[in-house]
Amino acid sequence: MILEEFQPIFHPRSIAVIGASNDPTKYGGRYFYAMRERSYQGKLYAVNPNAADIDGEKVYARVQDVPDDIDFAIVAVAAPLVVKAVADCAEKHVRAVQILTAGFSETGSAEGTEWERQMARIARQNGMRIIGPNCFGVYSPESALTLLPGPDFPSEIGPIGVISQSGGFTSFLIRKAMGLGIRFSKVISYGNACDLNEVDFLSYLEADDRTKAVVAYVEGVRDGKRFLDAVKRTSLKKPVCIWKGGLSGLGSRAVASHTASLGGSKQIWDGFFRQTGAIPAVGVEEVLDLIVGFTHIPNFCSKRLSVVGGGGAITVAAADALDPYGISMLEFPPETQQSIRRYLAPSGNSVRNPVDVGTPVFLPFTLKPILEIIARSELVDAVIVEHWVTNFMPSFVQDLADVIPSVRDASGKPFVVSLPGPCSSSDTIDIEETRWKYREWYLSQGVPVFETIQRSAKALGKILQYNEFVQRRKDQQA
Repeated sequence: MILEEFQPIFHPRSIAVIGASNDPTKYGGRYFYAMRERSYQGKLYAVNPNAADIDGEKVYARVQDVPDDIDFAIVAVAAPLVVKAVADCAEKHVRAVQILTAGFSETGSAEGTEWERQMARIARQNGMRIIGPNCFGVYSPESALTLLPGPDFPSEIGPIGVISQSGGFTSFLIRKAMGLGIRFSKVISYGNACDLNEVDFLSYLEADDRTKAVVAYVEGVRDGKRFLDAVKRTSLKKPVCIWKGGLSGLGSRAVASHTASLGGSKQIWDGFFRQTGAIPAVGVEEVLDLIVGFTHIPNFCSKRLSVVGGGGAITVAAADALDPYGISMLEFPPETQQSIRRYLAPSGNSVRNPVDVGTPVFLPFTLKPILEIIARSELVDAVIVEHWVTNFMPSFVQDLADVIPSVRDASGKPFVVSLPGPCSSSDTIDIEETRWKYREWYLSQGVPVFETIQRSAKALGKILQYNEFVQRRKDQQA
């Protein structure tokens, strides 16, 4: 069973850091210190023939000298020494090895490519598994494992699983997600994938009950048919969001030098997304938007929305953003319009849907009744509210923050907040801090927050498309 097979990787009872040192600027030293700081509960061993101890802890010259069995070894030595380290691990019967070192097939050199083949062959012959080389490794909050640059990553467990050929993407994604209250089940940076690859890790996350949605950054795949089948299978159980790198000419060349992968054509990947139901994304921001959406409104299937904001441009922006996904904004009947207008100025606004309140500043005693009227409408299944934080109301107001969650709870309809950022001047830092407070509050109440109307619409549209895909497949199988 795959969960048992991967137990030494995500829940190791013992770890050996090969290349550990007193120098925290080096990979081995940084990883060893990170595991100590994170209070790893298993046995942690340092291996380095050139060091006697690290802060008083014994260092072993070879992994074979460690007196206990080793589940998981972290290799952080120079590229020419890695094959020997992998062979030593095989002799020690280490169950899995994570190779942080770069300098292999991604360089395009015959020597580096041959080293990679040798380590894969050693692993295959000895029943040992390898993550990498050229990777940041595994982040598993439950067992205190972390990526190379993440000693301070959260220890809380969340519902999102990530697989990525890029270590930089995984690290940046986790840090950006921290401020959004997003937490992860497992994150794997697997680099060149000389042994374990995207299919293996996706199959694990498919079976992992803690993982409710999967994000993947993929530059190229080792076995297209297996990957297609794995994504098809997983998508029917949980959302799979994929950022496919290297679809342009320049991108494909960058991919080849990054992880020695073949990118594949855009046409092939467009067909892949149609067949599998996986959700395409480009860039960290879109990935985060989809995570936020699937975390808070995973079953979103509304096609009739109302948009509420302050400023006429929201009419055009909302319509343009929602239309490609078949989401409509139906005009309110006269009685609904009259009910809304009672709370607005005589002119300078619009109440047809979308609703332009005529000012970017919301007041609790006018916003709440307007949203209640809209939520009662049979023409509305969900509501997007564009909430601007400006110098007209620069402080956090709890009564205002309470409005959207309370109307959402009373109506039972999904509410989404668009929370645009202020101008980028340093003079607006106080306003930006207030915006963060509103964002944190809404997210803590289960209300998804996006930076713009367009990003809100795109995330909702893709969640809708995914849920429609799953329903079609279920209907076909019935």
